[in-house]
Amino acid sequence: MDVQKTAREIGLFETAVNLAKVSSSPDVLEKIGNTFPIPMENISDNMSLIADWLLSFGKSKYMFFTPEIALAEIIGEKCPSAEIIFAVPCDMDPEAKERLTNNLPRHISVNVFEEPYFPQDFFPANTMFVVCGYSGADRMMVFPDTYRMVEHYNVFKGKKVFVPYIELEGAHRYDGWMELNTQRINMKWRKENEQCCGE
Repeated sequence: MDVQKTAREIGLFETAVNLAKVSSSPDVLEKIGNTFPIPMENISDNMSLIADWLLSFGKSKYMFFTPEIALAEIIGEKCPSAEIIFAVPCDMDPEAKERLTNNLPRHISVNVFEEPYFPQDFFPANTMFVVCGYSGADRMMVFPDTYRMVEHYNVFKGKKVFVPYIELEGAHRYDGWMELNTQRINMKWRKENEQCCGE
């Protein structure tokens, strides 16, 4: 079970929602191992609060570095005029990219954009970056390709926020994740710390 591969295709939030439903299964936890922190409860309520928070910045475009389909759907329900951009790695598997494109929400403007290019009409006044991962002891953890894209797009001078799908009290480092430089982010979504299944 390659959970990280799944998360790269459908987003961290959608993956976490699906895993939370089976988090009581020892078999599932064993298969996932030390690769993905799983929330103990459904995070759907958090997603609605996160969407409200993102929309409160008053931007018209939101560029995500992971394809957060579930979050995009909620943003679209709350603000149909919002434009979502999913920046994907240049080395993303073509079949995975096609599956992502086929699964995009239809009731909102969602585009898939390949690094290293910038979308048109992309300015600090109308756009913000949304970087998703998990946080542990205030450390922002992301996938390596997300880390690389954040570094590449660092020239963007607008709002850059970090949104953890789960906030952990401990500083446990999961396999296949990298710590994001705090200087790359302007703001971070915060909620009461949660516990992760298996900790």
